[in-house]
Amino acid sequence: MRTIAVINQKGGCGKTTTAINVSAGLARRGFRTLLIDLDPQSHCAAGLGVPEDRLDLDVGDALRLPTGAPLDRDRFLWRVGRGLDLLPSRMRLAGLESARGGLADMDQPQNRLASVIKRLVATPPVDDSPAGQQGASGTKYDVVVIDCPPSIGLLSYNALAAASEIIIPVETSYFSLRGAGKQIQTARSVTRHIGVEPRVRLLATMYDPTLPLARDLLDDLRDRFGSAVIPTIIRLDPEVKEAASFGRPVEEHAPGSMGADDYGSLCEWLIEHADLDRPEPGGDTDRIVEPRLLEATLVTPGSGATLSRAQEMALKAASMTRSVPLRRSLMPHKPVAIEIVPDPTPAEAPPPPDPEALRHLWGVRAVAGGLLFVQPITAGGSVSVVGGFNGWNPERGQMTKRTDLGIFECRVECPSGRHEYRLVVDGQWCCDPYNPARTPNGLGGENNVASA
Repeated sequence: MRTIAVINQKGGCGKTTTAINVSAGLARRGFRTLLIDLDPQSHCAAGLGVPEDRLDLDVGDALRLPTGAPLDRDRFLWRVGRGLDLLPSRMRLAGLESARGGLADMDQPQNRLASVIKRLVATPPVDDSPAGQQGASGTKYDVVVIDCPPSIGLLSYNALAAASEIIIPVETSYFSLRGAGKQIQTARSVTRHIGVEPRVRLLATMYDPTLPLARDLLDDLRDRFGSAVIPTIIRLDPEVKEAASFGRPVEEHAPGSMGADDYGSLCEWLIEHADLDRPEPGGDTDRIVEPRLLEATLVTPGSGATLSRAQEMALKAASMTRSVPLRRSLMPHKPVAIEIVPDPTPAEAPPPPDPEALRHLWGVRAVAGGLLFVQPITAGGSVSVVGGFNGWNPERGQMTKRTDLGIFECRVECPSGRHEYRLVVDGQWCCDPYNPARTPNGLGGENNVASA
């Protein structure tokens, strides 16, 4: 089993995005994968569609357990895709490594996460006691991916102590390039201090090949760090951010996008160079026993019925089984460092989406930094969302028509709290039929209500 830690103290470099898409990509390729969110911001849960208010236990609770105490996988883990489980975090995790948080006072505080991983992956489950160490007969996962916090502290020490591979995402910008050397130096210094020697690699992210400066910075990155730079480059692609807002990996959300190609190529490179044993073709790619899924009940439009969390995840799991042709990323600058596979024939266009597959997203949902509004494409010719967040101006709330997904969508940035809104469909003001939460508006009608 291999453990990959994705770490960088600089924000906005694609750290969590990389952790999510590498985990989902490896699971898609048949690897039993566990994603551990060690970032108190809990972005892995948000990026995979897991509502934080439905979490029972998190990674902080696991780290607090006494050495040797068993871990209840059913309560700690979320099945977020076929072959992919998540051990989530919450904001309160930040207090664990503070002076009074308790982590520093525990026995071998830098090895707490390694102990948690050992108990989660062992089959049958074992503990850390001498008797428990004799009971492991196999592993439940092939790969563990850790999304590290954006700081160097006890939580990061725990991630590095458990890792066999370290990936440092580096945005192709001037300040990121200057900080790349410090990131490698810090990672190697910490790992030497705690007595481990994982391999450290740099991953160029958010690369815009149309900018000469970005191409020069990529050259400098390769010249300075040589083979420590992963050949695959993650190009700047808005589909990656859109996938996160829908709670999906980019390979599932937009299979033909640049982001899907790049993260797919990264997964293939890791399989070849990170000592990952590829599962046998035709084997069982979903070998993980299904954990108990917490029931996050969603309203199914029109019928008055409910869609359970298990049903929602089943839709996602079904979509992840589709076979997607993989193409290597072709960068226009310094292509000698990148494996190129000729593609003489255009890829076959994916079949049109089934509108019912996105039915559970219709209406409104809270996302990081605001609200996401989704309506079926059959709602009308043009749809806008209006509310206090945009001055009740239809022109400022025009929803984007996505014929490839069969929806209208609009993401609105707004502060946390309660917000009232209405829809404007083909010039007519109306309520959102897929959100039953309403309140009188004082004008003889009603407004919909949503909480960000």
